[in-house]
Amino acid sequence: MTSLREFFRKIENDQPAERMVHVYRGHPNQTHVLRPSLFRKKEYRRDEKNILRELISIQPNEFRDDRTVFEQLVRMQHYSLPTRLLDITYNPLVALYFTCSKDGKIDGDFVRLSVPKSSIKYFDSDTVSCVANLSNLTGRQRDQIRSMSTSDELKDSDVGERLLHFIQAEKPYFLPKIKIEDLKSIFAVKPKQTNQRILAQQGAFLLFGLKTLLAEQNDFDITVRTFKVPAEAKQPILKELDGININASTLFPEIESAAKYIMSKITPVEEGFEQAD
Repeated sequence: MTSLREFFRKIENDQPAERMVHVYRGHPNQTHVLRPSLFRKKEYRRDEKNILRELISIQPNEFRDDRTVFEQLVRMQHYSLPTRLLDITYNPLVALYFTCSKDGKIDGDFVRLSVPKSSIKYFDSDTVSCVANLSNLTGRQRDQIRSMSTSDELKDSDVGERLLHFIQAEKPYFLPKIKIEDLKSIFAVKPKQTNQRILAQQGAFLLFGLKTLLAEQNDFDITVRTFKVPAEAKQPILKELDGININASTLFPEIESAAKYIMSKITPVEEGFEQAD
């Protein structure tokens, strides 16, 4: 894709099937894969439980309104800490912006994911609680679950009881019926629209359970299609996006981002005396 005109044509010709929903993601270079930040380094994965607790202990007020582990993970993602979440958006223009906004000398990937409607959950889903609370387990405990093949096996194990304990801490009514296939799956989750950035970017998340990578060929009925954006097309596309109000100021509504955007629009002039009005 080299222009907005071509972009809209491809989007128009790429409509989802009846039981599917399209979501999008932008990769500024072609080395990116569909892997959450938590799974990009072994030490992150090993210390997931400690990372979560450490941040909450240092900044408890930031998390005072969060009622579930998923909401805590969303806040961690906002502050760029490694989590098992992967950002997606329902707005293809937002994904196109992120494809073009960095690495101007390298080709980028615009990624379209077609997700079954049955795999889309809301922030308060029981399934989301089960998967998100994997964050409260140690790496060794998660490996134990990986080796299990049935929900009954999980239910009768010590690690299953521990996971249930964390789930019931946020949902006391939850029955001891954790589906092991859910823990080994990937779900699209619609978060609360309380975060300004999520609202501006029409954002959602892929929540990863025990799987660490979403490959193009996968067992989750998620279809992945990638369009290349050539390096030389990135700046012209960004200019076109700016013309329809898709830019750093609108997608990052915090005042610091708005200030940076304003300064980036100022054209440098030769030094000299300032002329009075």
